[in-house]
Amino acid sequence: MRKLAKRLARLAEAPRGSRPSLPARRFSMTTELSRGPSLSTPRVSPSSWHDVDSGRVAFAGDRVLVYAARRGVWGPLQPLVDYPATQEVFIRGGEVEATIGDRRYRVELPVELDAERLIQRLAILSNVRLSEAEPQAEAEYGGWRLYFKIPLVSGQWELTATRIVSIPRLTKIVPPLLAARLVALVMRPSVAVVMGPSGSGKTTLLNSLLNEVLRLWPHLRVSVVEQVRELVLPERANIARSLARPGTPVTLLIRQSLRYERPELFVLGELRGEEVWSWVEAGRLGIATLTTIHAPSLEKGVEAMVQLMRQGIPGAGVRDVLRLIDVFILTRKYLMGSAIVRRVEAVAVSTTRGGRHGLQPIYLAGEGHLGEDEFLELLPERLMVGDAREAYSKLLEFFGVDASEYRLVRLEPLELE
Repeated sequence: MRKLAKRLARLAEAPRGSRPSLPARRFSMTTELSRGPSLSTPRVSPSSWHDVDSGRVAFAGDRVLVYAARRGVWGPLQPLVDYPATQEVFIRGGEVEATIGDRRYRVELPVELDAERLIQRLAILSNVRLSEAEPQAEAEYGGWRLYFKIPLVSGQWELTATRIVSIPRLTKIVPPLLAARLVALVMRPSVAVVMGPSGSGKTTLLNSLLNEVLRLWPHLRVSVVEQVRELVLPERANIARSLARPGTPVTLLIRQSLRYERPELFVLGELRGEEVWSWVEAGRLGIATLTTIHAPSLEKGVEAMVQLMRQGIPGAGVRDVLRLIDVFILTRKYLMGSAIVRRVEAVAVSTTRGGRHGLQPIYLAGEGHLGEDEFLELLPERLMVGDAREAYSKLLEFFGVDASEYRLVRLEPLELE
């Protein structure tokens, strides 16, 4: 162990461009060091070292070595947090993994991580209480979204940290044609829900779509209600924001926003429970309405909405969901080895044909986009911003859509009843 410490010290002092290579060993005190290095373990070349103000990080296969020359709030993990490509950090006890550049790595440290001390420090600095009465908490600190759990509920000290990143343009997430159609559907106005599994990019898509709408119509009156502050929006007088707290539940905030803030677009960060009816009420008032929900597919997303609605009306069913919610957007996350790929998998609009309710896809990944004439039939004569065909034509121009680049196909409706 003393040899390893000296080796790291020499490496830290080495001038840039002349750093020696370091065997990529398991630096967790409880794992591979006790067994000795593997002959097949790759070596860390000098070019794989990356310097940050607080130290260095190095990559070796599916592992990342973190060396802290200066410890900050995050202790020995400070260089990992400072490294700009780090997106997520997961801590459980003394074990750490991280998502860096859309790839998952096991984090190795030359010292033992005191998870309890780190988590307690971050909780104090982010002004949240962790106790037996409140064994888990959410917070933001230093550009990171934090979720804490104590051993009472998880068996170990746990932390999930997600970097709050700049929001990409909508066309960085979906093709320009789909971007134009999504904005047109929102401005019908529609009650729209973005669904998908955890970490699939639901909130990022919602944020990008919302920012695109505000870029096109900067004076639109918007009300946002969140349980955790996640959406990154311009600081403008026409954008009202509310954050749920003990004593001020989401349902109350939704009702107050709709009653007093006079929004033209209402956004609920995430739909979790009984607030579903208050959220749907916004759509019934003729207000464009957006939210997210956890669901792995369109069909299961509709079923999840049914279960939420039944908390208020036991007899609610699929017909009620499709009657009250207009647009369903599905995101997915795929693990390709250690790489993570996120994409929009499907977009569908609720329809009624022959008295039966179903979903008409306008986009399916791997199949293509619904034809232009068929899509225009899904729009009313007028949107919130004027004549539907004229507004849609302007959106196509705004997003630089070249129709010849897209595969326009006939997409069969999905019957869910």
